[in-house]
Amino acid sequence: MQKKERTLLLVLLIGILLAGSVYLYGGQDDLQAAQGVVLDQEPAQQPAQAAGKIKVHVKGAVNSPGVYQLPAGSRVIDAIEAAGGSKAGAQLDEINLAQALTDGGQVSVPDQPAEGKQAADQQSAAQAGKINLNTATLDQLDTLPGIGTIRAQAILDHRQSHGRFFQVDDLKQVSGLSAKLIDGLRDKVYVE
Repeated sequence: MQKKERTLLLVLLIGILLAGSVYLYGGQDDLQAAQGVVLDQEPAQQPAQAAGKIKVHVKGAVNSPGVYQLPAGSRVIDAIEAAGGSKAGAQLDEINLAQALTDGGQVSVPDQPAEGKQAADQQSAAQAGKINLNTATLDQLDTLPGIGTIRAQAILDHRQSHGRFFQVDDLKQVSGLSAKLIDGLRDKVYVE
């Protein structure tokens, strides 16, 4: 009986080894499939970044803010151009236009500061239709009320000999101009 028991034990051992190897190697594919690893198949479609594309959010002083898909390796300037370019007053010198972009990044183009923009708007509105004392010609100065050709020439002579005007009140230094006449010119002239 000992020989029968050995044979039975040997058959049982070979059966266990076969079952174990089937479980081990046959179950390996199931385990890898559960972990997302697939053997002997083409790779799944990768996200846009692997395909050489990135997505970037562009906001601020651009003509068409939004999310844009760009080629990998793009720079900040490329993102701004994709967003329709920068608006007037955009402070491009405040950002690094050559900086490389990354997928999921953001480009924020700063606008002119509110107080600076407001001051510039007020200045251009205030100067509309006015004459700049530092660039005005004899004919332009002659059109001002109470000036005439002689006083216009005096303003030009003063500007040539003393340099530019820094404020409208500097007209007080010009011979022949009264304080009352200068006050009447304040809404018609400016200094820049």
